[in-house]
Amino acid sequence: MAQDVWVVRHGQRQDTVDPDWELTADRIHDPGLTELGRWQAWRCGRFFADRGIKFEAVYCSPFLRTVQTTAEIYGETGHEARLEPGLGEHRNAEWFDSEPETLSHRTLANYFEPIRSDHEPFVIPDFPEEHHEAERRAGETARRIVDAHDGPVLMVGHGLTIGGVVRGLVGSTEGVDAPLCGITRIDQRDGEWELDFSGHIDHLE
Repeated sequence: MAQDVWVVRHGQRQDTVDPDWELTADRIHDPGLTELGRWQAWRCGRFFADRGIKFEAVYCSPFLRTVQTTAEIYGETGHEARLEPGLGEHRNAEWFDSEPETLSHRTLANYFEPIRSDHEPFVIPDFPEEHHEAERRAGETARRIVDAHDGPVLMVGHGLTIGGVVRGLVGSTEGVDAPLCGITRIDQRDGEWELDFSGHIDHLE
């Protein structure tokens, strides 16, 4: 079982700064990163590279913004990544009329160098889902990921992902913070998971 878990939220997304996003977007619920978002993601990569942090495995949500965040991290660390829908966005019926459309896993693997195409997803989200259901789904995904690896793992996802992963491993979201490209670390000590820190953004200053 993995001993260290790192979780990163994606960087700034295009639709938060472009008021006309929905008028021109191919997939209105799958925006990519802004220039600032890519810089934020690159700084996450530098955080890990500067500290010599290595991962046995990296998993990311299949939404474009998380894949782009992962690609920027990869540029600094060289770690390949697997697409894991269980780390994906909250399927909130107030946000989406139906399952949000993303690029196919094959397309993402062909376009983004770090993405591997040989991973069978651990969890497939349902639509719609309440917040507690989405958190439970992300937590179940995190437990399956850590059970599959012995070394440190990195998960790249959304705000919901951070709380879900921490609750799924630690049992509570107390102390959780999820700013854009904030870094969270969870350690296993004496067989118990503990939240080391959450929402770390010093690398963005």
